[in-house]
Amino acid sequence: MAVKIIMTVCLYPVVFLMYFLLKNEGQPKKGMAFGAMLTGSRLQEPEVVEVVKAYNRQMNLLFAALVFLPLPVFFIPWESIVISFWMLWILAAIFAFVIPFAIANGKIKAVKREKGWKKGEDALTAVEIKHAGKVRLVRFYQFAAPCLLSAGAFVWALAGFRGERQEALGIAVGSMAFVTFLIYFMAVWMDSQKTKVISTDSEANLGYARAGKNLWKNLWMWLAWINAVYALCMLFMLDANWQLSDFFFWTTALYILATIILLLLAVKKRRSIDAAYKDKMDVEPVDDDDKWIWGMLYYNPKDKHSMVEKRVGIGTTMNMATPAGKGLAVFSGLALLSLPVLCVWLILLEFTPIQLSVEKNLLVASQIREEYRIPVTLIENVTLLEELPKLSKVSGTGMEELRKGTFRIPEEGKCQVFMNPANSLFIRFEASGVTYYMSGYDDEETMAVYEELLRLSR
Repeated sequence: MAVKIIMTVCLYPVVFLMYFLLKNEGQPKKGMAFGAMLTGSRLQEPEVVEVVKAYNRQMNLLFAALVFLPLPVFFIPWESIVISFWMLWILAAIFAFVIPFAIANGKIKAVKREKGWKKGEDALTAVEIKHAGKVRLVRFYQFAAPCLLSAGAFVWALAGFRGERQEALGIAVGSMAFVTFLIYFMAVWMDSQKTKVISTDSEANLGYARAGKNLWKNLWMWLAWINAVYALCMLFMLDANWQLSDFFFWTTALYILATIILLLLAVKKRRSIDAAYKDKMDVEPVDDDDKWIWGMLYYNPKDKHSMVEKRVGIGTTMNMATPAGKGLAVFSGLALLSLPVLCVWLILLEFTPIQLSVEKNLLVASQIREEYRIPVTLIENVTLLEELPKLSKVSGTGMEELRKGTFRIPEEGKCQVFMNPANSLFIRFEASGVTYYMSGYDDEETMAVYEELLRLSR
């Protein structure tokens, strides 16, 4: 049940975020409709209005389907199925809403071609942007406190603990500390991107540039602080073995919720800035719809900038024609393709029974593949247990009916685990200085292996 609640709290809000974001972006405004340039009274043309109506109907149907689809998951007992469902559902929540948007973008472009509304890309206006292009608002001292807090938590994890606890804390807290510094470098990178020209008045361009970059600077600063605080919380949670406690659950949920709220506030602030400068926007932008795939992905080999301002949403997006953009596309494609493979692997793990047997004086543990092959002559202190000690996973698998890999016991330290925790009988033994906890597929198989180990050790 814990997995179901955590997955729901962490992932369910994504469908609302995607729906309201793209639903809003689908409303013609600021000389744009579905990521295609469309200015003036043309936004109210019957053909455009019909595209908007069809888009809204499709979005509402998709939203209703995606909102109610996860409800049956609470009645599914298998963790691998639950996790696989949420992985695929989150992809659907992200990409399903993109499909109607891409279709609407194509229809608007078709209407523009039929009506002869598309302008040539050579219709440029020379504008003096003065100092607007050199606006830089991000400084390290603004991010120093959260970065030092994250680094301090990492040092604490390494210096304040010893043994396997140091390793676990170092990896977990170090990862979050790295994210804090990554946020700072992302802020610097976005702060250095080119300035959007909105007016023939250079002072208006300067003010618009300052307002936009100040918005992003503040957003990155808040994200850095949230991440630093979460790194500290993670340090305390892991130290106290609270990985599955209510504190861990609510802290993680608040971390995700706070991030979403910050993004929504940034969207609202961006709209306020655009509204404040609306009357000063007298530079008609170049009609480069052909460079925008679905109105979202920018591909322009002639533009050497790796980052450009988004047409959909706020912030910047990668120029997919640059080496960095192509690298990002390949990485994203591989990441997406890996998710179905991971789902299949999780399902195989949960539904493939474990096997424990003694073969030719070897204790063999296997599932999908052979996991352990231990000579019986090395096995000592064999004990049959009816109750397990408190096990905390370091690495491996920790499902309700499958635990295998490296775990930690507060009184003993690290141990190797291979078992079905739903059983009633378990075998504990030591071999070459390593402690093992194992079981067969069921209690009958476990008892048979235990008796055989006792017989061979005599």
